[in-house]
Amino acid sequence: MGSSKMYFGALLSISLITSVNLVLSSPVPEPNSGLTKRGAVLTAQFATESELGGRFILENNLWGEAAATSGSQSSQVTATNGDSVTWETTYTWEGGPFDVKSYANLDFREDLGQSLASITSIPTTWSWSYTSASSDLVADVSYDTWLSNDASSSGSSSTSTFEIMIWLSSRGGAGPAGSQVGTADVDGVTWNLFQGVVETWTVFSFVAPSEITDFNSNLFPFYTFLIDNHGVPSSQFLVQAQSGTEPFVGSATLSTSSYAISIN
Repeated sequence: MGSSKMYFGALLSISLITSVNLVLSSPVPEPNSGLTKRGAVLTAQFATESELGGRFILENNLWGEAAATSGSQSSQVTATNGDSVTWETTYTWEGGPFDVKSYANLDFREDLGQSLASITSIPTTWSWSYTSASSDLVADVSYDTWLSNDASSSGSSSTSTFEIMIWLSSRGGAGPAGSQVGTADVDGVTWNLFQGVVETWTVFSFVAPSEITDFNSNLFPFYTFLIDNHGVPSSQFLVQAQSGTEPFVGSATLSTSSYAISIN
């Protein structure tokens, strides 16, 4: 991802930067919970946690931190329980108010590389909350998924064709790439639909009209809406599925109390 020119400017790909697998502290057992151990506390720019049963990678991903005059971020998996993951990220950023600083996210690693034509559903649940969010917070909370002509791609700039985002929250004037091209009734919500171009790929962003902190839904109807109404080919392959937050400025802790996703 590159920097955006304004809140409603282009939010470029956070997934195009190669992550460095850094673990900055030893995992600490979750006491008396019956759940698996906590992950490492990630603080480095591209630190990741991959000990999540092979289903997810937690990425700290401070890809835009150079735009800040000061700031820091840490991310941690707090527990895993079967197919569900809980995690949190805490950040504070100053300066560069029109630039995204990071995208702390869970990167789903199973059943990717399928064509949209072969997928029937993408059920997901995501319950999250802000703690101690500052009054100047500018940030989004969003799914960020990637399509490609190449089933073996993983969201690289050379093979990406479409980026599909679902924004559950947009605080302080944060907005997606491009301009609004209409609305979309999906899963019982009327979403504001934006379309833009970033480098060589097209970005579609579904932005919730109000903040959704307890999302229990199916992502696949978002794709069928684009197939039916905006010319996205059903032959495209789903190659990456991430869920996280993009802060511009301000401070907050975003805590996910339950997260799960599958591709069927």
